[in-house]
Parts: sequence; structure tokens; C-alpha cells
Amino acid sequence: MNIYENLAFGHERPSVCPIQRTEKTNYFAIGLLHDQILKKHTANSPSLLTVLKGELEFFINGKVIQLKEFDTYDIPVLVEHEVKGIRDKNIFTIVQEK
Repeated sequence: MNIYENLAFGHERPSVCPIQRTEKTNYFAIGLLHDQILKKHTANSPSLLTVLKGELEFFINGKVIQLKEFDTYDIPVLVEHEVKGIRDKNIFTIVQEK
């Protein structure tokens, strides 16, 4: 599967592409356009974010964390956060433990 080809970028909302679901993990990709925001939410289980393309601003605990291509970030459980795309097209993956 080609993640880039399976993301339908649109201005209405972030694009989500499921990659794999197992008994232990959910693995999916998210695409954001420039200045597009994945609105505030929390992760219910340990999650690892990996930037594949572009650049992100990750808002958490009153801080802004800059994430560039190939950076990873462990998202804490039950802490509200928000993600913003910086480049024209931004792609990141999330691996969530179940």
C-alpha cells in the first residue's frame, strides 16, 4: 500500500488512511494541508507519532513542539493535544497500543 496515494487531502478535514489493525495495535496515517488542524483530542492508549512528510506543530500542555520529517513523538495518554500542518502537504503516522 502506498500511504501518499491513499490519503485524500481536502480542505474540509484531515485525511485519515488506515494501514493496519491487529489485536494489539492500530496503525494509521493522517494528512494535513498547510495550516490545517487536527482539533484538540486525547489519546486513550500509548501512541507514537512519526512524521513522514512535511512539518508539524504539536500543541500540548501550553507548549508548541516543532516536528520535522522523520521525527517521532510519544503522545501521552489522556493529555489533550492538537496538531497543525506547516508545509503544503504533511503526513504522519500513529501507532496506538490497544
